[in-house]
Amino acid sequence: MFPFQEKPEPKYPCRIQPKRVCCRPKPKTEGNSKDPESLTFLTLPIHALLTIWFLLKPWYHTSMILKSATYVGADHRMHTQDIRVSGSVISQIQETLDPEEKERIIDCASFIIIPALADCHVHTPDTLLRGTHRDMPLASWGDGSKQGQLQQMLYAYLDEAVGKEEFKTLVLYSYMQYLRQGVGFIVETGQADNSSSILQECAQLIGLKALVDYYDEDSSQTPATATVSQGIHLPEEENLTSELLEEVRQRCVNDHPYLMTHCLETSWRRTQVQEKFGMSTVELLAKKHILDSKAILFHCVEASEQDIGLLAKHQANVVHCPVSNTRSGAGGMNLCAMLDQGINITLGTDYLSHDMWETMRTTYGELKQGMKPHLYDACTVLSMATRNASPFASETSYQGTIEEGSGADLLFLNAHHAISPIIDNPDFSNATHNLLIYARPEMITHVMVNGKWVIRNKVFVTVDEQEILKAYAEVVTKLFAEDY
Repeated sequence: MFPFQEKPEPKYPCRIQPKRVCCRPKPKTEGNSKDPESLTFLTLPIHALLTIWFLLKPWYHTSMILKSATYVGADHRMHTQDIRVSGSVISQIQETLDPEEKERIIDCASFIIIPALADCHVHTPDTLLRGTHRDMPLASWGDGSKQGQLQQMLYAYLDEAVGKEEFKTLVLYSYMQYLRQGVGFIVETGQADNSSSILQECAQLIGLKALVDYYDEDSSQTPATATVSQGIHLPEEENLTSELLEEVRQRCVNDHPYLMTHCLETSWRRTQVQEKFGMSTVELLAKKHILDSKAILFHCVEASEQDIGLLAKHQANVVHCPVSNTRSGAGGMNLCAMLDQGINITLGTDYLSHDMWETMRTTYGELKQGMKPHLYDACTVLSMATRNASPFASETSYQGTIEEGSGADLLFLNAHHAISPIIDNPDFSNATHNLLIYARPEMITHVMVNGKWVIRNKVFVTVDEQEILKAYAEVVTKLFAEDY
C-alpha cells in the first residue's frame, strides 16, 4: 500500500534505540520513505503567499514597538511599559518609547503578554495514536493483544510506510497544536525512525524553536540553525547494553552534545537497568562521567534519594511530565525533594496529550500537596514552563523571560477580565497565580517566536492551517478505513 525506499546506513555502527515512546524492540525493515531528500513538502501556492505577504507585511517589520504592553516581567510581577522588538530580540523596555523612522507601533493595551512556553518533552507525530494505549502499562505496549496489534500497525506506518507529504502533514498538524497552546520552544524526541531532519525542517517552516534529538542519525546534512539545535539519545533502560553505553559515552566525550533519555520512568525500567548494571540509570551516568548540565532526563519517577543527590551534584536537567505520568500509571516524581536540592526542573507534556496549561496546573496542585506548600507557588511553576529551559535552549535564543536582551518569544493573551482582579503591589501579588489558574489557551490571540508573528489574530501566518487540516483528515480516513 505504501512505497518503500532504501534505508541509509546509520552513521554509528551500534543501533541506538528506535525513537517511538514505547521504545520496544522491533524487526528491521528494508526501507523508510521519509528520506529528507525525497520529500516534496506541502507548500502554499505562490499567489496565496503573495496575498498573505501584502496583507501582513507591516507585521513582519524588523523593528516594532509594543505600545502600552502589560507583561509579566522576570520578577514575576505585572508591568505596563513600551517594549521595542528589534529583529529577534527584545532590545528596549521603557515607560515610553518614541518610534524610529518607519518603525511599526502595535497597540497592546488590550493584552497581557507572557513569555512563550517551553514544552520540554514531546514525541511528534503522535496524534494518530490517541487513545490506543489506554489502560495498558508501558511494558505491554505493542504486545500480541488486539490493542497491541493496532499499536504495532501504527508504529510500522510511522517508522516504515508513511510517505513524503503525509509525514510532514502529521508533524505540522502536531506543531499547530503546540503553538495554539502558546508553546514557542520544544525538546523534540520524535516518534518515528529516521525522521529527525524532517522534524527540524517542519519546526523551521512553522516557526517553532526546538532542540531535536537526532539519536544515531547523521545530522551533517541538516546542520543546526539559529532556532533549532540538536542532541543525541541514550537508549532506554530495557534496551541499554554496555556496548551502546560506551558508544554514547564516546560521542559525549568527543562532541559534548545534549544527551536525552527516558530515565527511571517506571519501576519496570528501574528493574531493567538494576539487573543489567547493578545500579540506577542516574548512578550509571554519573559513573561514566556523562551526567552533567547537558543531560536532559525525562520523568525520573523512580529516582531515589541517592539519585536526587547525584542529579543536584552534577547539575543535570529533569523534565517533569505529571499528566503523562498519571495517565500511564507511572506514578509521581518526588518534585519537592528535587526542588529542595536545587535541581533545574522543566515541564513536558510527553505523549498524546499536549495541554501545557493542564500540565502547569497539575504541577501546581502537586506542589500544594507537598510538605512545604508555602515555598513553591505559581511563580515556581511558570519558571518551570519557561525560563528553566534556557540552560539547554539558549542556542536557539529562547530564554523564557521578558527583559532587555531576551529573545522575542511572546504570547499575547486577551485575558484581562478572565484573570481579574489583579492585585500587584510590594506586599502582595496574585498576578502569576491568576494567570496560571484562570487563563486558557483559547485566550491567546497572537504568538510571536523569534521576533516574528507565527499566529496573528488566531490565524497562522507561517502555514496554511486549512490545507494541513484537510490533508490530515485524509490520512486518518485512509489509515483507519478498516475495522481494527
